[in-house]
Amino acid sequence: MRCERVERQLGRYIDGELRNAERDQIETHLELCASCQAEASVLREMAQSIAARTFVNVPGSLWARIEQRLDDARPAPSANRPGQHTRLRGAPWAIAAGVVLAIGLGMFGLSSVNTTAARATTVDFSVLLDALPLDAQKAFRKFLVRYEAKSTTPVAAKRIAPALNFETPAVLPGGFKLQSLFEIRIGNATGIAAAYDRDGEFLAAVFHAPMRHEQFGSHENYPCVIGEHCGHKVQVGEWKLVHLTDPTTCHCLLSRLDEDTEIPAIMKAIAPNSPAGPTAHEH
Repeated sequence: MRCERVERQLGRYIDGELRNAERDQIETHLELCASCQAEASVLREMAQSIAARTFVNVPGSLWARIEQRLDDARPAPSANRPGQHTRLRGAPWAIAAGVVLAIGLGMFGLSSVNTTAARATTVDFSVLLDALPLDAQKAFRKFLVRYEAKSTTPVAAKRIAPALNFETPAVLPGGFKLQSLFEIRIGNATGIAAAYDRDGEFLAAVFHAPMRHEQFGSHENYPCVIGEHCGHKVQVGEWKLVHLTDPTTCHCLLSRLDEDTEIPAIMKAIAPNSPAGPTAHEH
């Protein structure tokens, strides 16, 4: 089977929806293809993450506390409507329905809106940086899961994210070969993430629209010069997360390469149209 066909079937494979013959073909392909193995691993982690979500246990005393607060906040019955207070207390199911609706909106509607708004203006790299010292590839997969990664191809990536300025060449300067490519979702915006390898040495690139803020957790952010460009970087041990931002795109490169001798050529390859010089960027 070709990689393109396997990629289209991976979701159904992970969910156990394929017939035996199709499943066997995909498993045979996965044994031989490291790129598709990595994509299958990402999908499994995403599925496990979704399956692990649990409901919040509501305390048994919740209704009593809500009722007490309603009583405390409700004005005293007026002379014109003496039964107002009694009628309201006499309709607990109506009040309960309203409370359940409010809780439901808070848990699902409002939390979704707030999360989207936050993620539309902020990209959180701490999930990647915190796990770097243990395993860089696993840390990158966590980042992919966090931003709902879907496997894609170089041609499709250009179509998916036409407003971004980026390239994902099959081979980068220094001999890094493209292993896998993903579409990611940051708020309502589409980004692209790429994984490269050079004889077992991992390198990753992320492309997204400029954000109002980038979060790095407890890790320090420093200005740096990348060739003819001014950027910034976060360093964790030997690993560097280097950012170069132009008016349309933030190019984020994760590697252990030297920022003076090796990274400039790679940045030029993945951000070929970025103007030289400093760029305005909040972080």
